[in-house]
Amino acid sequence: MADPPAGPQSSAELMSIAELSPSIHSTKSIKAVVALIWPYSASNKSLTLLLVEPDFRLRRNKGQVKAEFHGSSAKEVARSGLGSGDEVLLSLEGVNWTRDDADMRTPGKGVEWKLSFAERVLMQVHYRLLQQGLHVCRRANLWSLRSTATRISSLS
Repeated sequence: MADPPAGPQSSAELMSIAELSPSIHSTKSIKAVVALIWPYSASNKSLTLLLVEPDFRLRRNKGQVKAEFHGSSAKEVARSGLGSGDEVLLSLEGVNWTRDDADMRTPGKGVEWKLSFAERVLMQVHYRLLQQGLHVCRRANLWSLRSTATRISSLS
């Protein structure tokens, strides 16, 4: 079995959430914190995250975006144990752009687009766990590919 691609890593390719638009090249990535999670729905095979800028001062002006995951990507994100407060590095490779016309909005100002991923997602997760009053961080790469088995591998 072929090794999966490396996760999003290049800081040169990082962009802010406020800059997101369909004209962005798919080699870019965003660094964000998980603010809200709409849990995995087995009937819809979907999961949604509200991602916000790590710097809280940037969240007020287009500093948040919804990321929807469908199919195998949703299943893998759900299986990862991702939670509120975890930091993600999310590649825009394979993203589908959808205008966010939702009647119900979350507090704060988001970009006018939603990120939608189906069978492919490249994401690096920096978990923030609270154990005995100390923050313990664990990193993992998460990827989902249509042509290969999906898996999560922990990094040291």
